[in-house]
Amino acid sequence: MTLQNSLEDKISELALRCIEDDSIFLVDVEIKGSHNKPIIWVLLESDKGGIKLDECAKISRQLQLLIEANEIAGSNFTLNVSSPGLSKPLMVKRQYKVNHGRHAKVKYNDGEKVVTEQGVIEDSNEDSFSLKTEKKSITITYNQVLETLIQPVI
Repeated sequence: MTLQNSLEDKISELALRCIEDDSIFLVDVEIKGSHNKPIIWVLLESDKGGIKLDECAKISRQLQLLIEANEIAGSNFTLNVSSPGLSKPLMVKRQYKVNHGRHAKVKYNDGEKVVTEQGVIEDSNEDSFSLKTEKKSITITYNQVLETLIQPVI
């Protein structure tokens, strides 16, 4: 385990303690910048579809205090708490449920080759999700997925 992963794990644990609403969940923690001045990104999502700015601000304030109290990132860090946005691939299974009915571009390994399909996320469960393309409906297991990006519809 690298120092970076250890810091991400500690911040993940603290972030989970700050989330009071059961519909909000942690997607990812990213550490950027230098060791002397890390930039910490905490990405959250909501089962309700999107997370409100005031929810991010509340969690950010609580998390800032916990990071400082536990002295895990030094005193010179920047903390950003936000939703992942469309440019970030889906990272956790729970995001597939949130994105039912949305258009997605999915790159996955079908066992023989890497395939890219575009379609609408129709359904999801603990093991897989369904993607309805123009021609068919495909069931893809999460362990096959290389990347899933939500596509804006114009």
